[in-house]
Amino acid sequence: MRTLSIGHLTYDINMIVDNYPIEGSKNITKELISCSGGSANIVAYSLAKWNENSYISGVIGYDDVGNSMRKDMENNKVLTAYLETNYDIKTPVSYIIANSQNNSKTVITSKTSEFNIKKYEYDQPMDCVISDGTEYNASVYAYNKYANGITILNAKTPNKTLLDFFKYAKHVVVSQDVAEAMTGMKIDFNNPMTMATIYKKITDKYPNINLLIKMEGKGTIYQVNGEIKILADIKAEGIDKTGAHDVFVACIGYGLTNGYDIETTIRLATIAASIILYIK
Repeated sequence: MRTLSIGHLTYDINMIVDNYPIEGSKNITKELISCSGGSANIVAYSLAKWNENSYISGVIGYDDVGNSMRKDMENNKVLTAYLETNYDIKTPVSYIIANSQNNSKTVITSKTSEFNIKKYEYDQPMDCVISDGTEYNASVYAYNKYANGITILNAKTPNKTLLDFFKYAKHVVVSQDVAEAMTGMKIDFNNPMTMATIYKKITDKYPNINLLIKMEGKGTIYQVNGEIKILADIKAEGIDKTGAHDVFVACIGYGLTNGYDIETTIRLATIAASIILYIK
C-alpha cells in the first residue's frame, strides 16, 4: 500500500532531566536524544516500519540539520520523493526538556519565516493520505486527488485553519484539547455524558466525517452504527509521551488502508501508542 504523510517538519533535541531547571542554574542532562521530528514525520516513519510504501511531504532547509533529517528518513525506508528543500530557510529545531520526575515536557521551537510546500503535484497513486493540519494547500490538493482512498486529518493541535480541513478528510482524529476548544466544553471523566455531548456537537456540525477523539492516557471516543463508544487506553508510564498520538494516527491509517474494521483498527492503534511509552 502507498501512503502519503503531509505536514511541518522539525528536528528534535530531547534533553532528559531529573528536575526542571531553575532559572540561572547550570544543569547536566544524562540523556540527549536528537532525531527527526514533526507529526507527519512520525506518521511516515511508523508506516514505513510497518512495510507500507510511505512517502513524506514537507519542507526542510538546505543545512546540516535538514540533510541529517533526509538521511534519517531514507535510512528508515521513508520515501523522500516529495520532501522539498527550501534554500532560503533554516530547518526548524525543537528543544524539548523532559522532566523524568513528573513526565512533563517543555518545548522551545526555533522561529523561522513562514514557508510552505510549493511542489505538491503528487504523481504517484496513493491509498492513504494523512495530514497534520498544516500545509493547507498541499493537504487539500492531496485530499481531493486521492478522494477515493483513505483520507485522515491528524487534528492534534489547534490552529487558525484547522477546521477548514474537516471539509475534506473522511476520517478525523482530534485530541482532547482540540475537541474541548471546538465545543467550549470540558470532558469530565466522572461524567461520561460530557464525552458523548462533545462528540455529538462535533459530528452534528461535521456529519460527513468519521470522528475519533483521542484522550491521552484515557481512551478513544468513536461511533459505530450510531452508538457512541469509548475504548480505554492501556495504562502505561513514560517519561515523554511525544509521538504516542501520532503513532496512534499512523496505525489508524494502516488499519483502514488494509481493510480492518474501525473497532479492530482502534484496538491496534491503542496498543501501538502504548508500546511507544515503554520503549523510550
